[in-house]
Amino acid sequence: MNHLLRQLLRWRLRERLVRLAWGGSRLVAAVALVLGVACFADWLYDRSADVPLALRLAMTGGQVLLAGGLAYLFLARPWVRTPPVEDLAYHAEQAIPVFGHRLVTALQLNRPGARTEGMSRALIAEVTREAGELAAGHRLTSLIDYRPAGWAALLLVPVGVVWGGLFAVRPELASALVKRQALIDVPIPRSVQLENLTPEVWPAGAEVVLRYRVTGKWRETMTGTARVTPDDQPADDYALAFEKEDGDGSATFTAALPPASVPFTFNARLADGRTRTPGRVEFEPPPQVNQLDAWQLLPPYLGGRSAEVDGKPVTVPYERFQPRGEVVGALPLSGIRVEAGFNKPVATATLVVVERGDGNNEVDRERLQPAELAADRRSAEWTFATTPRTVGYRIELTDARGFVGPAPARRGVQMLPDKPPEVAFGRESNRNPDPTAFDGQGPPELYEWEFPVAWRPTGVPGEGETGPVQVIYTAKSELGVGRVNLAYRVIPKGEQSENVHPRDDPHGRVYTRLPLTRVTADTSKVGRFVPELGLFEKSFAGLGRLDRGKAQVEFYPFPSPNPAAEPGESEAGGRYNFQTAGLRKPLSDGTNARLGVGDTVEIYVEVFDKYSTYLEGRKLPDRAAVPVRPAGYTREARRKTIVTEEEAYALIRQRDEKNKKLQDKIRDLAEDQRNIFQPGKSN
Repeated sequence: MNHLLRQLLRWRLRERLVRLAWGGSRLVAAVALVLGVACFADWLYDRSADVPLALRLAMTGGQVLLAGGLAYLFLARPWVRTPPVEDLAYHAEQAIPVFGHRLVTALQLNRPGARTEGMSRALIAEVTREAGELAAGHRLTSLIDYRPAGWAALLLVPVGVVWGGLFAVRPELASALVKRQALIDVPIPRSVQLENLTPEVWPAGAEVVLRYRVTGKWRETMTGTARVTPDDQPADDYALAFEKEDGDGSATFTAALPPASVPFTFNARLADGRTRTPGRVEFEPPPQVNQLDAWQLLPPYLGGRSAEVDGKPVTVPYERFQPRGEVVGALPLSGIRVEAGFNKPVATATLVVVERGDGNNEVDRERLQPAELAADRRSAEWTFATTPRTVGYRIELTDARGFVGPAPARRGVQMLPDKPPEVAFGRESNRNPDPTAFDGQGPPELYEWEFPVAWRPTGVPGEGETGPVQVIYTAKSELGVGRVNLAYRVIPKGEQSENVHPRDDPHGRVYTRLPLTRVTADTSKVGRFVPELGLFEKSFAGLGRLDRGKAQVEFYPFPSPNPAAEPGESEAGGRYNFQTAGLRKPLSDGTNARLGVGDTVEIYVEVFDKYSTYLEGRKLPDRAAVPVRPAGYTREARRKTIVTEEEAYALIRQRDEKNKKLQDKIRDLAEDQRNIFQPGKSN
């Protein structure tokens, strides 16, 4: 009996194993199929975007539930439903007729709790013995149907081939896909990989270039897509194309975007590769000059103002403010001080001095770093010297991110036109410069007239002397008035004068120069200078009427009205009583003689600016580039022809009669004005 039970139990076990093999193969095939579909969906979805966690959880959860259900259906249920030994014994009796009903009967009679009351024990033992002997003569396990095991093998072969091939060909891809189904966060390998190299911050308004480092199986002919999504705006696609091959075997692909100022996010696709996380570009303003002022540092020949540096008195150049940094009328040898403020801190600030080169082209003369850069790096100061060719300057800025100002602030430098001083004769006058004096009042016309130069005999037969020529002049120059000469010549009676101007006679072949002496004065003592008379208000003080002709101020530069802010001596004036008595005229025989009636004295006032006097005797580095400084002259010469005493007396009488008529007219006009405002008077 024990042998029979062992055979039946072995049969039942093998039956279960066959069922497990068949059910397990179907379970594995189904799970592998579903896993493959899920991996393919994950791979396909990942080509465009990251698979959402919720979707991954749903796929993994679904596979777990499906595997559990199939395990019950294909494994647990067949195991439980394996026929018991009685059913197997019955099946053996049907398959082997010799058993008759002995197997089932023996099992039923010998199982615990069998109801054998009234039955012969000898009969039960005999039946059991016969069943055991019959079972010993047969191998019951040969009745097992092993075909499902073969089907299981056939079913697992394609599954193994597919998954085995995937792991053999693309082990990293297969491993990553399976790990992702297990909710392990690993990237899916692609044939190309993209690494974002685009800077996160760009200057506002710049043309952004998206740049990627591409590794893997890339080709130069590949093209991809960069999707750009500006904040609160729809997305746009741009072509991603090959730019260059790098030394490590990778490549750089770029996508050029139009100028923008709105922040945006972006990602890119190339072949089957894409960026894992979106990039972000923010904008900030590039460095720019938002405030610019300049001061012209006046040249040293104009002097300077007193200041105190470190407790010590020093002389510093005068400065002239130039609004908005535009320099107008820059003087030769002057400097320019520039102060600029920026919209943000800068890393470098460079001032480029521009000058006019050959062919009227602008060239960069020099690049200057700030003389002083503020601690917050939001302002700077430069100082540079001008040259005759200086035409402007610009300021180039770079911030800490390397952003360069798109439009450097450009300002012009207009050099002062190179022109000589302006000089003008004043009207000859015998007016008293003191306005409180009797002969210092009334219209100027009463005192202005052309004084004649008379010839007076000296007592020596044939000889005489001539009187002075009154020369009143004013001069002005932006470069200051440096020195003044009288350039004169004598034209003998009856001779044609040589057509030459003093500017064309620098060596004195025709004209003789008489330097005028510079005069300094205490105006608190001598009074205000009267330019139209060329004298101080008190120049006639203590002088008799006949001695007033001796009063003169040869060359008086006007002081600055505000010495703390502006230089002086840009204007000057004076009066010189040019004595003709000592002049000589050339004769045809080569000798000289005193002046006589009919001879003419011609006088120009010649004025040099301070720039000229500054350059005299100096060796400047750019002296070769310094033009010759021309002098300024009165527009016309003052010519005086010598007349006789009688002619001079007649001219004086004409002057007196003219003045009397003028005084009478003035008196009549004054009387008429008084009558207008008196009651009862009418016109």
